[in-house]
Amino acid sequence: MKKLPKHYSQTFYLFVVYGSFILLLLTIFFTFAYSSYKENTLENAENSIENLCASVQDSVAAQMDNLSTISMNIVYSNAIKANFKDFSRLYQDTGMDPETTVASREKAEAIHEIVTAIIGAYQSASEIKLYTMDGSCVESGFNHSTGHEDIQAKPWYDDVLALNGHKYITTPRTNTYLPAGGNNRSSQKFISLIRLFLDSADKPEGIVEVIQDCSKVFGLAEQLQQSNKEISVYVYNSEGRLMFPYNQPVDSEDYSLLARKNGVTDGQSQLVTTSSDRTFLLSTQNIPGYQWTVIVTQTEESLYLPLRIFRVSFLLIAGFSILFTLLVCFLLSRRITSPLKKLTAAAGKITINRILDAEKVNLTSADSSIKELSILCEAIRSMYEKLRSTSKEVLLSHNEETRAKLQATQSLINPHFLYNSLTSISIMAEEEMNDDIIRMCQALCGYFRYISSSKEMVVPLEEEIRYTNRYLECMQLRFTDELDYQIHLQEDTKGIYIPKLITQPIVENAFKYAFTGKPPWHLSISSMTRDGHWMIRIEDNGGNLSDARKDELLSLYENLDFNKEVKSLKIGGMGLKNVYLRLRLVYGENSIFKIDNSTAGRTVFILGGNVLYSKEEYYENLDL
Repeated sequence: MKKLPKHYSQTFYLFVVYGSFILLLLTIFFTFAYSSYKENTLENAENSIENLCASVQDSVAAQMDNLSTISMNIVYSNAIKANFKDFSRLYQDTGMDPETTVASREKAEAIHEIVTAIIGAYQSASEIKLYTMDGSCVESGFNHSTGHEDIQAKPWYDDVLALNGHKYITTPRTNTYLPAGGNNRSSQKFISLIRLFLDSADKPEGIVEVIQDCSKVFGLAEQLQQSNKEISVYVYNSEGRLMFPYNQPVDSEDYSLLARKNGVTDGQSQLVTTSSDRTFLLSTQNIPGYQWTVIVTQTEESLYLPLRIFRVSFLLIAGFSILFTLLVCFLLSRRITSPLKKLTAAAGKITINRILDAEKVNLTSADSSIKELSILCEAIRSMYEKLRSTSKEVLLSHNEETRAKLQATQSLINPHFLYNSLTSISIMAEEEMNDDIIRMCQALCGYFRYISSSKEMVVPLEEEIRYTNRYLECMQLRFTDELDYQIHLQEDTKGIYIPKLITQPIVENAFKYAFTGKPPWHLSISSMTRDGHWMIRIEDNGGNLSDARKDELLSLYENLDFNKEVKSLKIGGMGLKNVYLRLRLVYGENSIFKIDNSTAGRTVFILGGNVLYSKEEYYENLDL
């Protein structure tokens, strides 16, 4: 069996369709807005971190260029060269001659003054050291001193000689005898830029070391990290060693190597993932002339922190918008479908009872401003009015048809009974029962007035039984003491309207088929009500009806075609069928026609139908 589709109200369709459509639009809009905001956030962060990286690169390059310039000024200063050469020669002899020592000190003071003039009043370098190749040393800057050091033991000695006058920059190292500033006060890390003095023959004659506080070299980087906790700055030298932060743990992530692995080009930024599965936005800048690399990183969490705030606000706004939209869709769908609901309710009121109810004339209007619905509503109202008038005509025609069928079945009883009565009178005449013939003719006259009248086809039960009693009186005159009959009617059954001549054919059937044996013959008629039905019980003592014949009769009557039977009715041999047809025509499925032969020697016919106390109820009940 094919499964029927589910049906939903128009309100549901409008709400689901419109709501889903608007939800789809809102989802697309918010998704696009969120994606655009995310892209803009990443783009802005990339621009910002690239600018920061460039700023740090410029700052570090400027500081290192300053140190390089100081070293170059010292190396190419003839005054310093001359004084330093004399100092070196005199310093070696200070242990033997006091005048030489004084002269050496004078040369050193001259050097101090020149160096002070070079680094300026603000000391653009923390310390300047001049070394001779044999270890004599002049220190200027924070300290003014002379001495002797084993320069060959310096870690940078071989590298400086190999560069042959080019600058060499050390990694940050602790120097406790020099004061440090800013965040470097506790760690006291310094960077040295070192060059060789070369004579006219390009042979080494001394070394200059320019020492600078790391907090000054990387001052901007420190400020950026302090003001932006999510930003991290790293500076690597040409060998990949970490220059800043100068107090970074040895086992930290190598971001220089990470940038190379991910192909981050100079001046660009890119999202990269570390070995610990942390994602950073990384930007890199090279410092020309030093082969240093400045790297600025920002964690993905801090990068998208504004986005998370936006996402929360976005979800709240989106949720409110969706709920508001759904509410609007729901209200609109209810508003739009309200006339349809009224129209549906009005259509549901079109029932047979309302159509036939004279008081319920009009249907409720849909009250719609929609042209199509108003036209549909008026069409239904017009159809309803036409249906009322047409249904009344059909019912009236149906009642008349049923009445005609009842008259047809009733009319067949009159000649049938007349033939039997005349036969009885002829038999009485043969037996010279003149007085009885007179009495019988008088009873027959009254009875025939009753059965021959076609004015009414429905009578009270008491009247029907009274004229049946007249018939039994006629039979009593014929059979005298051989016949005994009783009639018992309940009071509440006497006023019930039943079809006319519904009992006479059953009584006549008893005389024709039941009373064939030896008399005395007994017949009883009684009435009762039960479960909204009236019942007439007719019992005889003929006992001639077998079970097979009873089942045959009942099966035959239950399968009758009423229209065909009414058209083909014939006089004679149709008493029981006539009663069954009229009961079914009037009461339909509520009719009662039973035969009971369960008691030996007894046959009981039970007739019945709906309890109706007026002719109007009776005619309204015809075959409905």
